[in-house]
Amino acid sequence: MNKKNKFRTLLLGASAGILAVACTEKEETPGFAQSEISILATIDTGDENAGARTNNLIYGNFEISDIKVSIDNVKLILRGTNENSNKPSIVQIRENSPKVLTLIEDGVIYEPIIATAMAYDGVYGKLDFDLVQAENVPEDDDIYGLSVFVKASWLGIPAQVYIDLEDQVNIQFNQGIEVAGAQDLYLTLYLDTLLEGVDPSLVSDGNGDGLVEVGPNDEDGNGEAYDAIIANLENSLNLKNGEFKEDKSKK
Repeated sequence: MNKKNKFRTLLLGASAGILAVACTEKEETPGFAQSEISILATIDTGDENAGARTNNLIYGNFEISDIKVSIDNVKLILRGTNENSNKPSIVQIRENSPKVLTLIEDGVIYEPIIATAMAYDGVYGKLDFDLVQAENVPEDDDIYGLSVFVKASWLGIPAQVYIDLEDQVNIQFNQGIEVAGAQDLYLTLYLDTLLEGVDPSLVSDGNGDGLVEVGPNDEDGNGEAYDAIIANLENSLNLKNGEFKEDKSKK
């Protein structure tokens, strides 16, 4: 083979290689629009504004001073994705990295960030996450070994509510949340809904030790109050961005 033919063969081979790489990159990068979102946690009391603040942490006979929640495996799920578009329907926000969220501490309300991630633009209708027992904190931390810890007072007596449940929480939105640009989303705990139906007659300092305990083992004889709180937990959570969108896929 002469030099001219060798050069032509090498050139054709190089061109084929470049074309193959270009095709592979095109296949691996579909080009769906994405936006950076941050998911934060907060509390609310039924106000329509995301992250609404209140100085009133008294609900019935509970005056709340501290709340911690331990979560993991946070997923945001698109609504109405076309199966033929190859557009992923699930955005993994946080996985295999448990995090303790301090929502209230010593009566001060916080907005801890859960994670920041890129999300495909579209309308989202569901958020899933796992409640997990906190093990990534010091053993003397109030939430160690628990998934939810609440410190309060009950009719002036120190009180604690603790949950050791490990389970997936599924939050469906009556109206979808549209992602079409960078924004903050709030995983919001409605305290009034969480404590709804907890009758004062269901709670007492059963053993008279000066601490009211509401937990999974019928502490102080407050098992009915604990069951009511567990029943309310999923309904007391929502995801908000202050701008809810209609679910166009159901029209």
